[in-house]
Amino acid sequence: MGWMSSRSAAPAVALLVAALTVVAGAGTAEARKLERPEYTVVSEDGGVQIRDYGTEVVAQFAMRGTYNQAVSQGYINLEKYFTHANATPEAIPFTRPVMVRDDQASGWTTMFVLPKAYRIESAPRPTDRRIRVVEVPARRTAVLIFGGKLNQDAMREHVATLQAWLDAKGIAHENDFTMASYDASWVPGGARRNEIIVTLK
Repeated sequence: MGWMSSRSAAPAVALLVAALTVVAGAGTAEARKLERPEYTVVSEDGGVQIRDYGTEVVAQFAMRGTYNQAVSQGYINLEKYFTHANATPEAIPFTRPVMVRDDQASGWTTMFVLPKAYRIESAPRPTDRRIRVVEVPARRTAVLIFGGKLNQDAMREHVATLQAWLDAKGIAHENDFTMASYDASWVPGGARRNEIIVTLK
C-alpha cells in the first residue's frame, strides 16, 4: 500500500524540494563566508578568467588510489590538521575552496590554503607526516568556472575545455591543473561553484 495518492503527494514533494533548496542555500552561504584566497582578475574571455594571486601557504595531502578514496581521505586528514592535529595545537580557521590536483607521481593531492594571517614560518607544524605545508609563490593563472557535482570525469572534462582554450590562445602553462570547490559536498550540483585553475608560464 502506498503512503499517499499522487495528488496528495505533489504538495509534499514540492515542500520537500523547497526545504532542500533553502538548506542548500544556507549551506552555500555559510561556505562562502569562509576566507578565500585573494586575487585580481586581469581579463576574462570565453568563460575563462586570467587571475593574479599573491603568495599563499597551502596544506596538502597526497594519496594514491581512486579519486573518491584519495579525496575523502585527504579531506579527513586535512580537517584534523586544521582542528587539532598540529604541534601547537591550534585551531586554524577553515578556508574555501577545497582543491584537488592529479599528480601523476604521488596520486591525488587534496589542498587547503591557510588563512592569510599565516606565513610559512608561523604555520602550525602537522603531527601527521603525510601532510605538507608549503609556500606557493605569487603567480598568474587561467581559471575556468563551472557548476555541477565533482568527480574524476568532471575534472577531466573541464580540464580539457580549459586546455583547448589555452591552446587556441597559444598560452603556455605549468600543467598543474587543479580543481577547486567552494561549496559543501551535499549542496545540489546546480547551486555549486567550481573552478579549474592552472598556473601560466
